[in-house]
Amino acid sequence: MSNEKIKINGVPPKWSDDEYEQRMDRELHAYRHTAQSREMIRKDLPHQFLEIVAEKVGLGYQVCNKYPVTFESLNYNCYLIKPTSMQEEDIVAIRTKVKEEYTEWLRSEHTRYQDLLRQQLIQTQKEKEAKALREKEAKQLAEIEKQVQACYTPLEIPE
Repeated sequence: MSNEKIKINGVPPKWSDDEYEQRMDRELHAYRHTAQSREMIRKDLPHQFLEIVAEKVGLGYQVCNKYPVTFESLNYNCYLIKPTSMQEEDIVAIRTKVKEEYTEWLRSEHTRYQDLLRQQLIQTQKEKEAKALREKEAKQLAEIEKQVQACYTPLEIPE
């Protein structure tokens, strides 16, 4: 254990709607601006590719213009934007995930502060005990020295 004095500053963080919303905004931004809100369709043959795209469009998907559509031999693919209902389900799952992660972080911070306080109190107690022991030993040594001086008269040397 190091000799560094443990000192807690502040208090553990508490639930903050602003912090939660910032975390949600980051996750939703990532969701909306990445392939998470999209589905890639890939087929080897062009008619299979077109059939699956037509089926997905019929289910509410839209062709995404932010990603290229590939029409190469044996490699036909494109990204489709998920329908709003699927995106809403994904967002509900994201909200749950963000809340769980934020809650877990708050709990871990609370535990970390408790651990620090525990260590600080132990350190303070040990310092008090060490100081009391030093004072007791110093008092005992002073008492012993007093007894030693009382037992013997000072040495006298003639001149």
